[in-house]
Amino acid sequence: MITEKLINSKWEAIDSATSTMNAVRNDLFDNVALALSRVEGRLSFLNSPDLDDEPRINGEHSQKVAQEIQQEVNETRKALDAIFVQLTEGKNSLFN
Repeated sequence: MITEKLINSKWEAIDSATSTMNAVRNDLFDNVALALSRVEGRLSFLNSPDLDDEPRINGEHSQKVAQEIQQEVNETRKALDAIFVQLTEGKNSLFN
């Protein structure tokens, strides 16, 4: 009977950890990844030339700052993608 309780306790802990990881992953996607995607899209638009092949942002310094921000957002998205991979690997490791 003690063995059965320990096994059940283990599976309950695995279920709890899996649920937590899924909730964290969903929150990160809904609240962070989607927001970063919108920002990245807007920055990409601002940093692209207009229909007359002129910069949309006037001023060399402003253009440089916008490009740097776009790069930082891109790097942040890559870091977030790595976190998603770690969460998936962690969840999968619970069953091995």
